[in-house]
Amino acid sequence: MRPNGEEILRGVQGALMTFVLPELQTDYARTELMAIQTLLGIAASDWDGAAQRLVDDNATLRDLARSAADALASVAPDDAFAGELRALADETDASLRLSDLRAANDRLRDAIGRLGARLEGVGVPALRELRAAIIAYLRADLESRALPLMGPRADG
Repeated sequence: MRPNGEEILRGVQGALMTFVLPELQTDYARTELMAIQTLLGIAASDWDGAAQRLVDDNATLRDLARSAADALASVAPDDAFAGELRALADETDASLRLSDLRAANDRLRDAIGRLGARLEGVGVPALRELRAAIIAYLRADLESRALPLMGPRADG
């Protein structure tokens, strides 16, 4: 479908710069418009890769859920939560609609979050390693979500 979301956002950016900016009388209003321009640019740049990022994130979370199901089942074979994690790990992203991908991502994140809380302070080495993997995933995810308002980081 044309125009797509990215093209619409770029068009709004252009219209704001062409028609609205010249009409603004105060430095404050111009500064606010530039902040809006920056956010529109981020949204437009993010548009193209949104589905792929969710598919990749869901795959990573499913791998964590699969590992967790195996680790929990090795410690407590009748653990219902291990079954829930296994079911989540066995799901696939049949649809590439962002709403469907986000819903799957939300289910996976909820389960992994509950798992992390459940694993706090455990003494079993395999479960401690699993908790460390969850924390590493969450740390990397948080860093990847930081908005690059000031440009790329100097250290990476």
